[in-house]
Amino acid sequence: MDKGTKSQDYIEIFGKQPVHEALSGGWPVREVITRGQPQDYLVKSSVNLAKEAGVRVTVLEPPAFDRRFPRQTQGIAAVVRQVGFLGLDEILAGVPSGRQPFFLALDGIQDPHNLGALVRTAYAMGVDAVVIPRRRSAAIGEGAAKSSAGAIFRQPICQVPNIHSFTEWAKDRGLWVYGLDAGGKDSLWDTDLRGGVALIVGSEGKGLSHLVRERCDFLIRIPMVGRIGSLNASVACAMAIYEVRRQRERSNAVE
Repeated sequence: MDKGTKSQDYIEIFGKQPVHEALSGGWPVREVITRGQPQDYLVKSSVNLAKEAGVRVTVLEPPAFDRRFPRQTQGIAAVVRQVGFLGLDEILAGVPSGRQPFFLALDGIQDPHNLGALVRTAYAMGVDAVVIPRRRSAAIGEGAAKSSAGAIFRQPICQVPNIHSFTEWAKDRGLWVYGLDAGGKDSLWDTDLRGGVALIVGSEGKGLSHLVRERCDFLIRIPMVGRIGSLNASVACAMAIYEVRRQRERSNAVE
């Protein structure tokens, strides 16, 4: 980031999809930088969106661009405002009447690429908010932006002191707290997920923390045929989120 441009409130992001999502979603963007004159359709679209919004567009010659951004960028970068956090009660109040709330909490997910993948899935499947702890969590930065394909600029995200406090909040508001755990007593396929859901996913290495595990109403596992102990956190979470969505869609169809 150029001297005078850098701010703790702004970050650099890279890649065609993240930049386009930030612009098309109306996210505050300070500058868009391209590697030479745009040839790719999505890069051209991003440049047009930037110009329409009055965002500065800088075209750098390839050698200069590569010196400034020595990484895989797909030929475009942008300086955007940091992702802000929303309040839990604010999200809950916005859930449409007649629909049960669905929160996804991440307990100790410290890999930004996993975080981004989880946010991307949550947004695709209609999760009301992704909840992360103040500590022991990956930063919502350029790594998460790229792996989320820009979904971090659209998916509501809440930050809490810790996941234990989130479980207390969820229980106080009538949500069931489900922990996704390889050693869980209940099978995901046999668990009723049609009510208000607070789903908690732990890190790949350690899983759910002991304190959080104790606070869950149910510990659910994904039944597996192969002899493998666990799945990638983002994959396991995607399966659980899809099951929540499937049960709700099926219930609505029956009604």
